[in-house]
Amino acid sequence: MRVEITCANRVGILHEIMQIFGEYRINVTSGELGGDSGDKVYLSAPNMLATQYQAIEKSLLKVPGVQRVRRIALIPSERRHFELDTLLRHVADPVLSVDREGRVIAANLAAARAFGVSLDRVPGLQLQRFLPLMQVAELLRDFTVPRYGLPVRVRGRAFRMEWSPIPVEESPGAVDSLAGAVLTLQPSEMDQYAAELPRLVALWDFDRRRESCLRLQELAGLGSPLLIAGERGVGKSTFAAALHHLSPVAAAGDCHRLLPRDGQLQVPAHVRGAGTLILEDLHRLSATAQLALLRQLRDLPPELRPIATCSSAEKLEPALAQLFSSLAITLPPLRTMRPALSRFTLAMLRQETPQARPLNLSEETLAILKRHDWPDNFNGLRDYLVAAAGRCLARDGDTVEVGDLPDLAVQPRLPWQEWGRGLTYREMMERLERALLGDLVAEQLSTRELAKRLGISHTAVANKLRKFGLAKPKG
Repeated sequence: MRVEITCANRVGILHEIMQIFGEYRINVTSGELGGDSGDKVYLSAPNMLATQYQAIEKSLLKVPGVQRVRRIALIPSERRHFELDTLLRHVADPVLSVDREGRVIAANLAAARAFGVSLDRVPGLQLQRFLPLMQVAELLRDFTVPRYGLPVRVRGRAFRMEWSPIPVEESPGAVDSLAGAVLTLQPSEMDQYAAELPRLVALWDFDRRRESCLRLQELAGLGSPLLIAGERGVGKSTFAAALHHLSPVAAAGDCHRLLPRDGQLQVPAHVRGAGTLILEDLHRLSATAQLALLRQLRDLPPELRPIATCSSAEKLEPALAQLFSSLAITLPPLRTMRPALSRFTLAMLRQETPQARPLNLSEETLAILKRHDWPDNFNGLRDYLVAAAGRCLARDGDTVEVGDLPDLAVQPRLPWQEWGRGLTYREMMERLERALLGDLVAEQLSTRELAKRLGISHTAVANKLRKFGLAKPKG
């Protein structure tokens, strides 16, 4: 039996209501607070008899603040559950929900058929079992990953996947703010553009890269041209593809990727309609080719959004740069994110060796990786880790050791000789030290925060600031 109690919102009223059920020795198995006005208490007592209910009803109405007591068929959460279950049974497309670890919590019959298992066996299964190339942990980590029109294959069938995150209400914008996600798979023919785009991967929103990821998410739903700038290997192509799949247009519109050939970039005549047009490496085009491209872009329909990548906006002709002047994202190079290098390497190892056992890195290995500047950024780090992981797996190891690493022949090339001409070693070191402290002081750090950042004593920091004539931070 289920009971609805309409009552005032006062301190202690729920305790008095439950005390009455206890006096009559009635076991309440579940309950819920709510109602349209927030003045309802719903209780489920399966073993309560009709005669017991009549006695309890009289006692409840004597409680100050209780206005009405009545029997109901279902409490609201049960009604929502049965209604949703009925709706999902009639949905032809696979629909399922997963937790943060990628375990399936619930699914409809279409999802069970797509996975090739019975409906009662779906809950508890790992989504990675059916989508082995998808990085489920990163996908569910937060919002900065492709969400719309993601091309996937399940048991040889082509689908477009959309997922809606389930945020934790207390911290909807936090980094680890998802309780899970709801995924929908729509059958489709595998699009030709899917094979042309970079492989869809998580964006690894660690350290300074997180700001770029959140910026990408904010701009995904807009329609203006966007420029993604950065050094070679920082992930410009990956971000451009992710932007398309983060935008709602991915569910229906196509994405076209164009690369310069022989210094030219021709937009094919069939590129029309809603969608995204990715223009790679515009800095490789000559001035004449850039102006020719600009004339083509001006003739495109407004619902087709151009996304350009280049090393820097300064490498573009002024007229073409003006087209992409409204919205831009600059991706940080890997050498500026050394504190997060361990997270990048572990995520990259999981992505590049999905079929192998999880690998770790020794402290000595990580120290060597942190000291390198990685001129090719993530491209260079990825190839380096794949080679090291191959050696580690060949010897049946589970931790990448120093002996597994290929030789790093490329050394940092910094302008020490030109910059330091006419200076002694001591003078050069003092100028470097003053520049470092000046940058840190500009961040408004206290002397104690500076000492902790640099790993030296508070007194040593104060003496150096006094020596170099730098303003002493507050604190």
